[in-house]
Amino acid sequence: MICRLFVLLSLVFLPVCLYAQANQPHSGNPLADLNSTEPGGKFSESPVEITAEGQTRYEGGVAIAENHVVIHYGDVAIYCEYAEYNPETHDVLVKERVRLYRGDYAFVCDRAVYNLETKRLYMADFAGAKLPFEMTGSNLTSFNENEYKIYDGTFTTSDSSQPDYYIRAKGIRIYPNDRIIFTNAWVFVKDIPVFWFPYLYQSLNNQSLLLFSPGYNSTYGYYLVTDIGFPLFDHFNAIIHPNYYSLRGPAIGIDINYDLGEVEQENTLKLKTFFIEDKGANINQTSLGREQVDAGRYRISFQSRTFLASDTSLVLDVNKFSDAYMLEDFFPYEFQVDPQPQTYLELIKQGDAYALSLFARYQVNDYLQTTEKLPELSWEVVRTPLLNSPIFYEATTTAGWYQLAQPVGTFFNPTLNPDYSSFRFDTFHQLSYPKMYFGFLSIVPRAGFRVTYYSRTGNVTEGDPSLGIPFGSVVYEPGGTRYLFNTGFDTSFKLSHIYEGVQAHWLGLDGLLHVIQPYADYSWVSTPNIGPGKVLPYDRYLTSTYLPPIDFPEFTATDSIAHLSVLRLGVMNKFETRRDSQTYQWLTVDTFLDVNFKNPYEQTYYSDIQAQVHFNPVPWLDLSEYAQIPWIDKKQFWEFNTTLTWTVTPNIDLTLLHSYLNHNPLEPKTNSTYLQVYFRINSNWGFSILEEYDQTTGRLGVQKYTFHRDLSSWIASLGLYENNNGGGKNTYGVELILTLKDLPKYGFPVNLSPGL
Repeated sequence: MICRLFVLLSLVFLPVCLYAQANQPHSGNPLADLNSTEPGGKFSESPVEITAEGQTRYEGGVAIAENHVVIHYGDVAIYCEYAEYNPETHDVLVKERVRLYRGDYAFVCDRAVYNLETKRLYMADFAGAKLPFEMTGSNLTSFNENEYKIYDGTFTTSDSSQPDYYIRAKGIRIYPNDRIIFTNAWVFVKDIPVFWFPYLYQSLNNQSLLLFSPGYNSTYGYYLVTDIGFPLFDHFNAIIHPNYYSLRGPAIGIDINYDLGEVEQENTLKLKTFFIEDKGANINQTSLGREQVDAGRYRISFQSRTFLASDTSLVLDVNKFSDAYMLEDFFPYEFQVDPQPQTYLELIKQGDAYALSLFARYQVNDYLQTTEKLPELSWEVVRTPLLNSPIFYEATTTAGWYQLAQPVGTFFNPTLNPDYSSFRFDTFHQLSYPKMYFGFLSIVPRAGFRVTYYSRTGNVTEGDPSLGIPFGSVVYEPGGTRYLFNTGFDTSFKLSHIYEGVQAHWLGLDGLLHVIQPYADYSWVSTPNIGPGKVLPYDRYLTSTYLPPIDFPEFTATDSIAHLSVLRLGVMNKFETRRDSQTYQWLTVDTFLDVNFKNPYEQTYYSDIQAQVHFNPVPWLDLSEYAQIPWIDKKQFWEFNTTLTWTVTPNIDLTLLHSYLNHNPLEPKTNSTYLQVYFRINSNWGFSILEEYDQTTGRLGVQKYTFHRDLSSWIASLGLYENNNGGGKNTYGVELILTLKDLPKYGFPVNLSPGL
């Protein structure tokens, strides 16, 4: 952090300058000798210039310059009131208002001594600055060019003469381009000591970290979460999490990360672990029942990507948890994004028009349903010209041994969900012929075939012991090969009109181009000789409120393929304007529906009308909308998903998320709103409100109220929150967050964020 101690590196040039002048042949004029611009001796190959307004002389064999001494060497400029060089001891001394500049670096000190022969450096009462760092110290000693020791040093990123925070260390040891070590260090807020570190390590290549997070939560009680980060060696760093929860007990976690930074084809590695003897393991803050779990709880997560060659990479993702509720209890943010992380290994080789991969997935956590692939080999060819002809070819081929591994647990009924397995080989090939007709109409006909071999087929039965069939059985049948054909076409054209007179700067409009693009996509799939009810499903269709893809290979539910005849009709409207000498997407509206001549995945002849809207007229307003609107069949449903971010005034920021779903037979009615508003009271104070409200039940789920205070270098936030899960259980909490503004990427030295 304080890394890049420019002041030390820059100071090295100072003695070089004086030494170069001191070793020039004497002309008899001391000032002329000091002003020499000839290259120096063995210490320097660059010209050096030294000037002084006052007296210049030699006394006892020592060269002396006084009064507004200026030393220039390359991009280094040194100003002082007194400079001398002793050729016998090889010491260079500068003092009195010493100022050193090199590029965008700045350094001041009272006096400094440097020995050209031994490289020993002494500094007294120094200070340095390179944004965003400020540093001072009483003394500095260096015995060689690769190590510096500072005594009674301070560090801050505040540029105020009275910094609102700083670190004071009894000893600081700097190894240029490597690391910095603090010993006996205190963190001060204003002039109040708030934390003490006996030892603190900061890499100059890998960022170190210390996050100190106290708080209260009714699920954890009073807690203290601490993250201590430090480098292991080049590009590897570790973070230790010594945590304590009054309702849960002590916990420990260790993370290891490997990162090459912003490097193309970067190898990465991440290991995250967490262990706790949880005395509150069966605290349940949800409205759902849950199994009893043991107190010994843990997580081990490992992700890596290794480039074996420029076109070949190996990806490994391992996630092992002690129980089904580990993520939900201690890593709720991760749980919301991916509640059931899988474990897999994938070797990928990519070419210009193809990808070859070997994929393996295994059920590491027996409480999660997993489609195991042990392994699967796949070959994919993207749409590419066939033998340089106008005909395009694309293909996908997979082969592997598959097993559906069902979960184990009290709430799971193995009678209805037994395990099953088989070998499957699937290959798909398709030709297309894109062509423009009449100068405006694009038509892309396509035709393909698919062959799938199953080593065994069968179906799942509930069982009948009287017939000798146990509960939860799979009745296997001989293997078979499924054949099917597909065909279809894509077509579209564009109409446009320019409205040059449309000018509205407050909406970011400088002329308007309206582009209308009607399109149609028809897909037909033959009736397979082996239907989806006769094969054991692994890659199966999962119902959703969104319309599924109707084309191969986008439709990936291989074992659910059935006879299909669907026409998708739509219109894309684009409104574009000029901005910054470029074309800017001001508004896009994509509206479409399906005509289901035969669709095994939909129950109506016409689908809902679906619309996707994105409106981003100016940087302070962004609106996205996904909607489904019934128009013929009363069995269809309504759905709206809205996302709005809006800077209403310079002092009010608003974020709104709204989800509405009604009359869907497969999903419960939903009508919920997420609202977050930030108010800037003045330049130092702010207030934010976060609300989650369920209009269906009238329940206010999450409430969070936070005051924010600008502390010059820091933003301090104190918040209160409540979470009502609807099952009669509420979670309460208090959080204190202290965020460093100047160095958010460093996360140093203290962050009072709960991290829960």
